[in-house]
Amino acid sequence: MKQPSLLVPYAGPDASGDTFDVYMYLRPETNGVLTESVIMKTIVNDSRWKEAVKLVYLANYPGDFIQTRHLIEHHYRLKITFARYGGRVFTPDMRVEFERKFHQEFEEDKVMGAFDALVYTDLDEEALFSYRVHDDDMLVSLGQNIKRYGDIWIVNYDIPAILHRNTFKTDIAVMVFRVNLEWMEFNKLVDMMSRHMVEAGVLAPDTAPSRAFHHSKSPWEQLLDGIDYLWGVNVSDGGAEDDISFGAFMMSRGFSRNQLKDAIRRPLVVYEDDAGNKREGNIFELSSGMNYRDAEVAWKKVVSTLILPSD
Repeated sequence: MKQPSLLVPYAGPDASGDTFDVYMYLRPETNGVLTESVIMKTIVNDSRWKEAVKLVYLANYPGDFIQTRHLIEHHYRLKITFARYGGRVFTPDMRVEFERKFHQEFEEDKVMGAFDALVYTDLDEEALFSYRVHDDDMLVSLGQNIKRYGDIWIVNYDIPAILHRNTFKTDIAVMVFRVNLEWMEFNKLVDMMSRHMVEAGVLAPDTAPSRAFHHSKSPWEQLLDGIDYLWGVNVSDGGAEDDISFGAFMMSRGFSRNQLKDAIRRPLVVYEDDAGNKREGNIFELSSGMNYRDAEVAWKKVVSTLILPSD
């Protein structure tokens, strides 16, 4: 098995909470030197970003390394569960949200996981992924993507294509940026990267940047990204929490390694909102755009985790 090519060694965690780390990896279809160059040039050619966004890790991951360690399956574990079981594992709030969005009674057999939908629709993975619908026929609930197809709804339609595209022959580049900005400012940088990718011909004008690259959008998602994509970490033992900046921050505040492991393994939670009401949420989404201290507060509002029937 080939090992990753380490181009910029990891600088180590920053547990201060004064910065935040963003993990970014390229999709197989856009992975390459040109895309990496566009990303880096966007940062270093603009004074707004040059001093505030530092590359602290860069490695190229061979396809056989990714496949042998089951990184994709581990990373998308929750989404794969919903893609496999569809409406059968919808939580009570998801069912209510579905009925409110589509003005339709929720029926388990009409809300189909993507793998069953491949057989039902006779579409292949790419056709299912590319099938476009109006916003009225789309719903994102607890981080799961649902779209209408005729008289059925398909859950996490993108998962079969993601698994299909990542093979023993597809390499990906993984970068970690240490950011000393507000999240809103970093999002402006991501938008600028996307525009430059379009200009370079890497990305079609009408294509979402998420189809070219993934980036962490919250501290809790950073923890998941780091465990999967920071080379040297064995996902089977989950022993890298204190090597990842947010994990190191949380452990310095008294959180145990097992608490952090459980949080990213079961990110669907019941939490108490500011009005004292109990709601369902996804900790990756609930902490989106937060700094480390606010993400800690978000977790302290969690009352319980949601256990899916497949767990």
